[in-house]
Amino acid sequence: MVFDKISYLSEIKNNSLSLETMKTKYFTLFIILSLTALLFSCSKTGKSSGGDGKPAVTVKSQRLNDSSSFMMSNGERCTIIADATIDYPVKAEDGTPMDSLQKLFAAYVLESGDSLSLQDAMRQVVTNSMHQYDFMVEPVSQEELAEDEGMATLKYATSTRVTPMYNKNGVVTFERVDVVKKNDKVTSVTHRYYSFDVKTQTFIDLNRLFREDAVADVCQLLKQQLLKQNNATGNEQLNDLGYFNVENISVTRNFYFDDKGVTWSYLPNELAVEAVGEPKIFIPYGDLTDYLCDDSILERL
Repeated sequence: MVFDKISYLSEIKNNSLSLETMKTKYFTLFIILSLTALLFSCSKTGKSSGGDGKPAVTVKSQRLNDSSSFMMSNGERCTIIADATIDYPVKAEDGTPMDSLQKLFAAYVLESGDSLSLQDAMRQVVTNSMHQYDFMVEPVSQEELAEDEGMATLKYATSTRVTPMYNKNGVVTFERVDVVKKNDKVTSVTHRYYSFDVKTQTFIDLNRLFREDAVADVCQLLKQQLLKQNNATGNEQLNDLGYFNVENISVTRNFYFDDKGVTWSYLPNELAVEAVGEPKIFIPYGDLTDYLCDDSILERL
């Protein structure tokens, strides 16, 4: 009996030790698996952010402004204020100088001539905004302004903002937004988009996307997507919504990229009446694969 009792107690103790050992092993295994999962997650995130997610270019920002006052033919004073904030490319991801790309940036985004430097082209943006009202007014001297201080004032404010909205995979797309206000009320807004291949420092036009013989098919794709976006079954319904000339919709170069596809943006009165604003048509990358040209930039994106 005594022997059996001792054996029983010894067995309980051994079982208890085995249970504690198993708990320790399971706990150790759990810690190892947790650490492995954590390390894998960090490694995956680091790889993603260090790959194509890197900015294709580094940009700097430049802000410029100017103002002037004029007297209109009706005797009313007009004040013009122009402001521009421009993000421009200064360095590629691999450190390549941006001389060629900056010239293209000035020519396309800033709409300058070939003879202007980048700094002069940025100043020209403000100058052009100021001079768009020259046809309606005459300069006013400071003395005249003081004398006419109590008169009604017409105020125009124009602002230009240029920022990169897609900047990876060796491609950068700049968005230029021009806003005009009359007496603090917005009267005009336009969005324009310009894309560049940073690797070759070239402007990305339609011929870098599609085969020439496929452009008509892309036009039909845009029309179908426009109908779908507006829940319309035909052109008559689109006309009722303010769209016009849909049959002749074109594949313009006013487009931008994102992670899912290409979006075409149409200026006011280009595809629809001004009240509609700027229609945008989004096409997923997968729907465009049949129309790509050789070495299409879309294959990289």
